[in-house]
Amino acid sequence: MLPAAQKLLTVREAAAALRVSKPTIYRWIAAGELPAIRYGQPRPEGDARRGGAIRIPEAAVLAYLDFDATEVA
Repeated sequence: MLPAAQKLLTVREAAAALRVSKPTIYRWIAAGELPAIRYGQPRPEGDARRGGAIRIPEAAVLAYLDFDATEVA
């Protein structure tokens, strides 16, 4: 169960905050570079699409922004 105080962002909100495209966010999640939470109803067996919604903790997005800022400097 998630803590009530944890703010979660949609993929669109995270992409806007990081100034990247939505597919980039999906790639980072798949590669393990950006933590994400997937919840909701799973798809039936054999369905190629993944089920549920994806949410990214706001703290992870802020940490990623801080990481990029130190990498540039």
